[in-house]
Amino acid sequence: MKAIKYFALSVAVILISAQSFAFVPQPTPTVSGSTGVIRMPSADVIPYKNMNFGLDCGPVAFIDKWTLLYKMNIGTFQGMELGCVGANDMVKDQLKDGVYINMKYSLASDNSPYPLLLAIGVENLTSQTLSDVYMVATRYLPNGSRLHFGFVGDFVTSDIVESRFRPLGALGYDSPMFGERIYGLIDMFAGEHVFQLDIGLRWYFSDAVAFNLTGINILSDKNTPIDNYRDPKAVLIGISWINPL
Repeated sequence: MKAIKYFALSVAVILISAQSFAFVPQPTPTVSGSTGVIRMPSADVIPYKNMNFGLDCGPVAFIDKWTLLYKMNIGTFQGMELGCVGANDMVKDQLKDGVYINMKYSLASDNSPYPLLLAIGVENLTSQTLSDVYMVATRYLPNGSRLHFGFVGDFVTSDIVESRFRPLGALGYDSPMFGERIYGLIDMFAGEHVFQLDIGLRWYFSDAVAFNLTGINILSDKNTPIDNYRDPKAVLIGISWINPL
């Protein structure tokens, strides 16, 4: 019941604040690297020869540690987005030695004013425990907002949970608030025992630079089992730089 109240309140705030605006933001990296909402990838794909960079950092709840995430994406050819994501090692307090690969491919293009897009992809391709696959759709709406929905399949593994594949439903929404360049963000994952809700704000300072403030897995507490969410609870501040070169 508490989760439903938080989700309904977040959606209501975004819907009430939505207006009709002309500004259309460029695809922006998520926390996990792929372009999208907060944690959920969207069906948008970076155009050919375009690129973006992203950096997020902030405290992780209950363990008195900070996380640092850095990522890059590039449009390698028409309809294909290739990227990488790295992070710090919170146990050793240093950057991890390598990065993981993300790929996204657009299955449908639509040149109408309010298109419906479809894409498939994989995240953390070179990881033995963090890889996931997804199929998502993105619907552009007349008020400048976008609705995202689809399927995500990931793995959960830890010292106390046996590794297994988890099929999850994904739902996201982003909409302009307080002007055409400040977007409210929300996404969620649900399936099996999993329920994760993420909320945030994204300010497009210019056509090339965006600042992010996000709350990850905001409904969990220290007693929530690890197989009931995808990511630990965290507050992240980030910046994205689109086409810096």
